[in-house]
Order: sequence, then C-alpha cells, then structure tokens
Amino acid sequence: MIHVLTLTYLAPRETVLAHMAEHKAWLREHADQGRILLSGPRPEGGAVVVTADLDDLQVRDLVESDPWHKLGIASYDRLAFEGRNASPGVITAAEPDDGVLLINVATTEDAAASVESLASAVDHVAATADGFRGSRLLTSVDGDAIVNFAAWTDQEKFDAIFSDPEFTRRYQEFAATTTGAKFRLYRTSRVITPNR
Repeated sequence: MIHVLTLTYLAPRETVLAHMAEHKAWLREHADQGRILLSGPRPEGGAVVVTADLDDLQVRDLVESDPWHKLGIASYDRLAFEGRNASPGVITAAEPDDGVLLINVATTEDAAASVESLASAVDHVAATADGFRGSRLLTSVDGDAIVNFAAWTDQEKFDAIFSDPEFTRRYQEFAATTTGAKFRLYRTSRVITPNR
C-alpha cells in the first residue's frame, strides 16, 4: 500500500527548525532507499510524506525512526491506498523488483510526425499488453530527437509485444519517420535525492 503521512507540528516553530537537519537527513536516507517517494511542507503548516509500496509494519517502523517523532515534535496521520497507476518513471516498489524501464531514443527530421506515429504504437500497447505500466514521450529541445520512457513489470512481458503483429506494424511505421532509433531496457541501480 502507498501511504500518505500528514505531519502536524506539536512543538513551537523554533523547535521544529532546531531539529530540521536531522529530519531532512532521515527523509533523504529513506528516499534514497526507495521508501519515501515525495515529501514537503504544507502551506498551512505541517508536512506530508508519501511512501512507496510498504506494509503496515514497515510504515510504523519508518515513522518511529523519524527524529521528529522520537522527540515529540510531530504527530502522524496516515491514509493508505493501493497504488495501481503511476506516471512512467515513478517506481513505487521500495525494494528492487523485476520491473524494467525502456528508454527508446530516435533521431528525426520531423519530431511531431515521429511522436504521433510512436504514440499510435504505445496507445496500442496501453490497450492490449500485460505488464505495461505507462509511457512518457519526450521531444528534444532542438526538435531533432524523441525519447520514449516506458515502464514494464518485467522483461518477459515487454518482449511479448514483439509477437503482436499490430504493434509490429505500428512500430515499423514509427521507424519510417526516424533517421535512426535504438532502445535499451534498464533497472534501477541506485537512487540519489537532492541533499538540501
């Protein structure tokens, strides 16, 4: 389950700020380890932490390890939900899994035509392929290249799309709009978050 943790300050602002460095170090440690996806202050006061896919015990241990919790500076309210959909590139698993990220880079003389053609192939995959988690199509600032980031549950399900004749036909149409295209599959090796 994904957990949205709402922090409410129980101590004066000066106490919160006096222990901010320890809290930020805690946030970074758990973000780098894939347990925390997002965090930040709320305009009305307090803060929010969004976890990766963790069980109840993991979330309890996470909260109890926060210096603000240990010092009684903040209380935590928790809302849990099943994270079924995520933007491509967002990995919700706290531990490495079999998921792969496709990065497909193509050079082109007509970025708009290449994006439109590749979108047709990806739309087909989105409607038919098991294991597809989503895709993001990017165009280079110079307009001479496009990139497709696509997340998959595992390599076997990714490989299966090439036995689909309709996908193959659409992908060949896309390739005809490019001057070159190459893809590779990747797995996360390490995550490094901002240290500020």
